[in-house]
Amino acid sequence: MDAPCRILAVDNEPSVTLSLRFVFAGPRYEVTCADSGHAALAKLDVSSDFYDVIIVDQKMPNLTGIELVEEIRKRGITSDIIAVAANLSPEVREAFEQMDVHVMFVKPFNVDELRSAVDRLVA
Repeated sequence: MDAPCRILAVDNEPSVTLSLRFVFAGPRYEVTCADSGHAALAKLDVSSDFYDVIIVDQKMPNLTGIELVEEIRKRGITSDIIAVAANLSPEVREAFEQMDVHVMFVKPFNVDELRSAVDRLVA
């Protein structure tokens, strides 16, 4: 069996991270959750582990999804990133695209489509 897809899910809503754990349950995936951008950066900074995919919420306190992705890219982390947001305005889309984030979902998102997107990214 191949190594599982390692996912870092970042959202300040516990119900969302719990849902993502459920969506990606099973041997094909390994999910780590962070409840803020700062918590995600702490996990990325202290971990020698590599995440295949990072799922980032846009609207979080203290550090938005865009700001988090900026920090991730500044650290040289090249993991595929999926952005989720309640409102993906053209400005938000453009900001994510400039940081090599080309997969975005509007909340509430379809879990099957999200799982398919993750599978395509790591294929």
